[in-house]
Amino acid sequence: MFRLAAGNSTANGTKNQDRPDRSNSVTKECRLLFVAVLVLATGLRAVSFGAALSAARTTQKPIRKTGLEQTVPVPYPVGFREVTGRGLLIRTWVNGAGPFSFAIDTGAGATLLSQGVADEARVKTKSGRATSIGGLSGVDSLAIGESENYLPAKGAIIVTSGLPRDLDGVLDPTEAFSPLGYVIDLPRHELSAFDPRDNPVRLNQQPAEGTVVQWLRENHGRRPFVMLANGERALLDTGSSLGFAVKGTSRSDGEEISGDVVRDVGGGRVSARHAAPTTISIGSLTLRRIPTDIISGAEADAPVLLGLSALRPFRLRFDPMHRLIEIAPVSTGPRRN
Repeated sequence: MFRLAAGNSTANGTKNQDRPDRSNSVTKECRLLFVAVLVLATGLRAVSFGAALSAARTTQKPIRKTGLEQTVPVPYPVGFREVTGRGLLIRTWVNGAGPFSFAIDTGAGATLLSQGVADEARVKTKSGRATSIGGLSGVDSLAIGESENYLPAKGAIIVTSGLPRDLDGVLDPTEAFSPLGYVIDLPRHELSAFDPRDNPVRLNQQPAEGTVVQWLRENHGRRPFVMLANGERALLDTGSSLGFAVKGTSRSDGEEISGDVVRDVGGGRVSARHAAPTTISIGSLTLRRIPTDIISGAEADAPVLLGLSALRPFRLRFDPMHRLIEIAPVSTGPRRN
């Protein structure tokens, strides 16, 4: 996600409601914690799929942590819903309190809690400073779908006052599912986990009309980047409703540009200018006529993004153990976790 040097915003999280569409952000305060700007585009770019899917009930399977005897349960798959301007929303419990409405965001780099959620869940923070980032949290449990469908890890969790009022939190699945792999099935609206030792993603098992590529990482984070055919690194960002988003200097000056769209994001402003659709390649996969935006006002190191408008037809499998990502179109055949 694009990060801004923006002012702080104050908003309390509210519980399990449909609320008016807004856009906001969280800025990066700690070098080791990459916090997302929620670029949830309104109107033109985000499309609602309507009601949530029901959760698939399965028995939890244990997985041993690498080098440890302790077992970690694999959560059963749960449904999420896509809401225009708000993203992929999933029911979430924190320390047994909830349900809250969290956005599934692979580009966040940390799981975020609103101050309202932190208060209701009795979350303790290490820092009480009145800034956008409230500090690392003391969370005992996270659960999705149902209150006892626990996630195996909390990872990096931050309490913040910078979320939009219509969002209780942000769930970064890389952090929350560790050490498991996870699957975001966008056409089926399902989030699930898998044991990467028993069912790994493999480079030599390329899906039909899809691809398996290396999971590139930052120096101080685990956000999922992939290498494009033109040599650019792109962040797979389910927290963004955009398609292919680049900084203004990354595009040629002669490319046709349409009208500007300005979003207020956490007290700052980002200009997203619609460009002509782009064709890009990731491994053996070619994406044609992807909606493209040129972003102004982001930080100098803001990455290239591939958001929901580019990823929506695909099922994404993230294997943190082997550092591989599978991007595959969803077929009518049996699914593979």
